[in-house]
Amino acid sequence: MTLINNRIPTGKPIRSVVPKNTLAVAGFYGAGGANAGDNRALSALVGELGGSMFGPTEKRRARNYLVQGATHKKSLLLFGYSRGGTSAIKLANILGRMGISLNHLVVFDAHSVFDNRTFQLRYDNVHQAHNFFQRNPRSGGRYGWWGRNPYWGSPLVSTFIQVQQIDFTGNYYKKGIPVSHLNIVRQALASL
Repeated sequence: MTLINNRIPTGKPIRSVVPKNTLAVAGFYGAGGANAGDNRALSALVGELGGSMFGPTEKRRARNYLVQGATHKKSLLLFGYSRGGTSAIKLANILGRMGISLNHLVVFDAHSVFDNRTFQLRYDNVHQAHNFFQRNPRSGGRYGWWGRNPYWGSPLVSTFIQVQQIDFTGNYYKKGIPVSHLNIVRQALASL
């Protein structure tokens, strides 16, 4: 996955090619705190890129952070996992309404409390988007707390760009362990 298509023709990972001072990188934790689910894996990635992490309810703070980056002509990257993935999609749409472009949106198992939702990018402001999700067997009941795979991710669509849908349904994280809501960030990063 090349994170800034126009600026990285080599296809190498962004962290080895683009200087951190040219990026404004924001990530949204999933619900449950920094240590819940796969939040630590996302935090490590965002930290490696020189970015900042935000809670899933901190859209205003993340928006201000990215707007400040845009005013300094930085490339904007936005990540989100779980409920934070939903927040990232909502923030991408808010930025679109403001006329601010995102170079890249990456979400991991963005979900709604109500299953079978499809998320939509409503503005032509996202240059590239990757949506990693899974629909492997769930455990923990309909609303999912504490199971091995408590939530399903959802598709992300746009009428402006082709969102790269990476569906891990039926795939395994490790031998005998399916990709789940609790390991999807690590699986996505390992698959790049």
